[in-house]
Amino acid sequence: MNRGFPMSYFWGMCTPKRMFASRKLFGWGKLVFIFVFLTACLLIPVSLHFAKQDSFDLKSLMPNMMKQVDDTFVKEVTANYSLENGVLSGQPDVMKTDTTSGVAMVSLAGGALPNAKNMIALQKDKMELRDNSGYAFTVKYTDDANFADIQTSADMQSWISGQWYVQNKAFVFLTMSLMLGSVLFASSLMLALFAALFIWFTKRNSMSEIGSYKEALSLTLLSLGLPTIFATIIGTIYFDVTVMMAVQSLGMVLIIAFVFIKTRFRQTDKILELGGQAE
Repeated sequence: MNRGFPMSYFWGMCTPKRMFASRKLFGWGKLVFIFVFLTACLLIPVSLHFAKQDSFDLKSLMPNMMKQVDDTFVKEVTANYSLENGVLSGQPDVMKTDTTSGVAMVSLAGGALPNAKNMIALQKDKMELRDNSGYAFTVKYTDDANFADIQTSADMQSWISGQWYVQNKAFVFLTMSLMLGSVLFASSLMLALFAALFIWFTKRNSMSEIGSYKEALSLTLLSLGLPTIFATIIGTIYFDVTVMMAVQSLGMVLIIAFVFIKTRFRQTDKILELGGQAE
């Protein structure tokens, strides 16, 4: 029975003998599609993780700005100012703490802010955040924001992160998904290309029936199928990119080893006739 694509891929990735027998079924276009599909599977846990995330460590994005939020600044703010219904009030109108690395201040008068590379400025209805890494944000206070639970610099930094995250969920989702997606794409690509190259070199052995680099890459992508699906399931349950990459790469190596043990990279039966039609 002939199976059309992509069912021929799913059929072929189930056992070592099928993997080897199916190595001639896919053209370059289908191989690209298979690789994109496998990469997309790995992106599912990434998207789910950041979609349900309710906080973000802004310190990792703006470390030098956060350094300006010390215990002295926190004591001045919590002792002299209050935040209710999204409006900051108190005296004096301007309170500023300068350090060699930046500025932390309160500015209720609405005047011009210092041209500091690292700065946090609490204004009447918003915060201005700047970091010399190049990031700059204007964050409006939420209506339920207050200073009631802020006692230390760590508390204030966590509060700033929370206020920032409320308005920048989309930014975090897109940025982190693109960044981790790029890492997973590059890792999977290098893994597939180099594993295929190693398999291709076996054609120098007269016993191997690997006839071309395309066949070697097909076998590699077939071997990546089950480990990638397994890595996706693990990543959905417990999100850790390094664990996902380790499961995928180790699983692929083990499956290629099983394929070699079962077939010695030689066609020993007519299993291909059951799986699909060679191109």
